[in-house]
Amino acid sequence: MSEQSPEMRVVDRFVDHGAPLSFRDLCARVLQEEHDYLILDLDKTTHLGRNLGELLAWELCAYEAYGESATGNSARRWFGGRLLLDWSQPAKLVRYLGTGARRWAWAGIYYLVWGKLASRIPALRRLAYSRFGPEPTTAVQRRPQMVALTHLATADEALLHDLARSVWRRHVSDQVIAREDLDWIRSRSPGIEIILSSASPKAMLDVAVEELGADGATYSSVERVNSGRAKIARLRETHPRVFDPDVKVLAITDTSYGEDHCWTEHFACVIDVNSPTPFAPIVTLASRTREVHSAILLTREERHRRNDGDVGYLDARRQDDPPRPRLELDRDALSARLGALLDAINGLSRRVPNPPRRWEIVYARTMLTEASRIMLT
Repeated sequence: MSEQSPEMRVVDRFVDHGAPLSFRDLCARVLQEEHDYLILDLDKTTHLGRNLGELLAWELCAYEAYGESATGNSARRWFGGRLLLDWSQPAKLVRYLGTGARRWAWAGIYYLVWGKLASRIPALRRLAYSRFGPEPTTAVQRRPQMVALTHLATADEALLHDLARSVWRRHVSDQVIAREDLDWIRSRSPGIEIILSSASPKAMLDVAVEELGADGATYSSVERVNSGRAKIARLRETHPRVFDPDVKVLAITDTSYGEDHCWTEHFACVIDVNSPTPFAPIVTLASRTREVHSAILLTREERHRRNDGDVGYLDARRQDDPPRPRLELDRDALSARLGALLDAINGLSRRVPNPPRRWEIVYARTMLTEASRIMLT
């Protein structure tokens, strides 16, 4: 939500699709034949819990330490697949850990405190708004992003492409969107253009476009980090027709930590998938968004387990997520449930504090808007 957001309203339709489903099943419910564009985030949108761009940066670290053996190394990977600890090569392992610590320690601690912990601790999150302004997530992510992008910029493009493909294939079991799904979408909506919009680097997006069969992509570089509102600005440059009033767009993202919440100001239908911070059914009066959807999407491995009759087919990373029923509400039902909350949000929107304290209004309004999702469960 931007610092200058005007008053708010509820959307025309809100759907929480409830029980886990496949990406294709989700599209069968929401995709229309006349859709012109499908905008997809990458990373945790196409792969459950995997930030592919970050993993590529770690892959380069491993390659520089271990050489060619890094990509096919069978040693166990730690810390969510980031660290490759090959105890059979102690000298290279020590160099790998030392170089990694020097490069990532400060940026990692910074992001741990102001990103991950702040998202869970209200007092720390409030302090983040005070320190970084109305969109602290984008500001906080910038430091580790620049560490990764600066390092990646030192490597040969062909090497990065090979490493990116290795990362992609290593995590194929975590895929929730595959090439055959996008082929199916094209058969259902002939002429649709599928665009990947991600904060990951070019090499990762090049591989993603090849693997998924997308039509194009926007990505980050040292000169420009493609995250938050910068994604929208970049899409306006590369695909301006996306924002024409008569063009139908479906936009899908995991919006982890809320970095893509600004999408609700630009697209008529937005969908959050496998998201810890889903879209709220409350948007600005000027927003183009009419529908908000939430879905739990199954990975390739989970679908295989379910098809084999495994009752415990869900990934262990989902164990803390309670099951939820399908919920669909129209504008009248949303107004009835959220009317008092909406009045409180708009009361804050009409306040004009001194500029140094404006973050307090933005923070309070954001907390109330996010609370709307809790009130619908």
